[in-house]
Formats: sequence, structure tokens, C-alpha cells
Amino acid sequence: MRSLLTTVMMAAAGLAIAAPAHAQDRSVDARLGQLEKRMNTVERVVSRTSGPLIQPEIGPDNQPVTAPGTPASAPLADLEQRLTSVESELSSFTGRLETDEHKMQQLEADFAAYKRATDARLKALEDRGAAPAGDADPAAVTDGPAPGPVKSSTKPAAGPAPKPATAASDPDRAKAVAAVPKPAGKDAVDKAMYAYNYAYRLWQAQFYPEAEAQLQGFGTKYAGHRLVSRAQNLLGTIYMDDNKPNLAAQIYYENYSKLPDGERAADSLLNLAKALTVLKKPRTDICRVYTELNDVYGSKLTAAQKADADKGRAANRCAA
Repeated sequence: MRSLLTTVMMAAAGLAIAAPAHAQDRSVDARLGQLEKRMNTVERVVSRTSGPLIQPEIGPDNQPVTAPGTPASAPLADLEQRLTSVESELSSFTGRLETDEHKMQQLEADFAAYKRATDARLKALEDRGAAPAGDADPAAVTDGPAPGPVKSSTKPAAGPAPKPATAASDPDRAKAVAAVPKPAGKDAVDKAMYAYNYAYRLWQAQFYPEAEAQLQGFGTKYAGHRLVSRAQNLLGTIYMDDNKPNLAAQIYYENYSKLPDGERAADSLLNLAKALTVLKKPRTDICRVYTELNDVYGSKLTAAQKADADKGRAANRCAA
């Protein structure tokens, strides 16, 4: 009987020793399982973009948790593996982000180049149809035809220009020039008025050399006359249409600098910017002319002059 009792007690003691170790393993497994479920739920919620809500796998823990024992190495190894995976995903995402940013920079550069080329082409088209300001003068041309649209040259003639035909060298041209009506009445008595009006009519008929001859030296011959500012501005416009932008720029500048209060001084300054544009001068020089125009005549400019100046500033990307 004692022998049997001793055997039973020893067996019970052995079970008591083995039970905590087994319970401890089950406790670690249960904790890891709960962590797995929680991580899965978080990953699904973060990555979900549409669709029905995902029911979480986290539920009440029905199993009793036994006091943890010595931590095993398996959970630490698993956490290291997951951390490595997260770092790898982050590195891949960063690489894709840098690639996309580089592509975006290339697209922006290509678009900027395309915009510059398009702006240049549009500007060339606009210059072909732009009329120099201040040339039409119905008040001065008392009995001539109504002013028509003015053609503007877009670039100076390349190479040596051919000798222009004149009335003296071309009989047919002489007849055409003679058909242009000359000023009569009081305009014929006033020599300055006669020269200005006749040059204006010749210019409208596109007889540029003959028109230039009427106005050359006008400022010296008729110094102090009210038409000097108008005549000089018209002479510059005739030079522009005759593919002589260098001479036009010189005439425009002299008319503004010598007669800043003249009737066409502001127009000459505005036309000077256009002549410099045709000559492909630096944008800084052209913008400086527009700045001078605004500083000197800002409040005196007409609506048409302001619109023309704003258009020129925009075409040359001048600062406001």
C-alpha cells in the first residue's frame, strides 16, 4: 500500500512539473496568433481602396492567458523578417517616386521648349499684321484718301538689297506716281503741310522711295512746325515698310529724344520697341523702351497705345 501511494505521488509531481512548460508554449502561440490577426486586420484596412468593409479577425480571447515564461527566439526572428520586408517595400516605393519625379521634370522641360517655340512663331505672325502706331493722321490729310491698314516688315532685308525702282527709272512707275493726287488749296500753300500730306499719300500707295524723299530733312527745313513730330514718325514707319528697320529705329529715337512733347513722341517710342524687336535686339533693351514709355507717358497714353504696349511687353516677357 505505501509503495502504491508513493508511485502515485511521484507521477503527480511529474505532471505538475510538465504542465507549466506545456501551458507556457500554448501561451506564446496564443499571443502570436492574436498578433498575426491584428497585423492582418491593420494591413487590410490600410491597403483597402474600395469594396465592402472587412470584418476584423480580432475577437475576445476566450482562452486564459498563462503568465509568460522566458521569451523564445522565434518571435524576434519573425519581427526582424517583417521589418526587413517593410524596409524593402519602402525602398522600392522611394525608387518609383524618384523615377516619376524625373519623368515629370523632363515633361516640364519639353513643354517649356514647346511653349517658347510656339510663342516665337505666334509673335512672328503677329508682327506681320501689326501696324506701327501713330501713322494714320486724318486730321492732317485734309483732302486725301482715308488711311488704310499699314503693312509692317517682320525682318530686315538679308544681304545687299536690290536697287529700288523709282519714277525716274521706270516710266510705268512714273505714271502710277503721277496718278497719286497731290495736295491742293491751303495745303499747297503751306509747304510743310504739302510735303507731309503728299508723303502720306505716296506711303499709302506703297511708293516708299518717293514718300521718303518728301520727308527727308523735314525737321531741318520746317523746324518749329507743328507737323515735325508727325512727319518724323511717319518717315520711320515708311522705313519700316521699306525693309529698313535700322533707319526706322534711328528716326523713331531722334523724334522722341529731340521732341519729347511732340504729338507723335509717344508713338515713336512705341514704334522704336517694335523696330528693335524686328532687329532681334536683346529683350532687356526692348523692355527698357516699354518702361520708358510708361514712365514718361503713362497717364497720357490712349487706350490703343496701352493695349499695343501691353501686347509688346507680353511678347517680350517684360516684367510688370
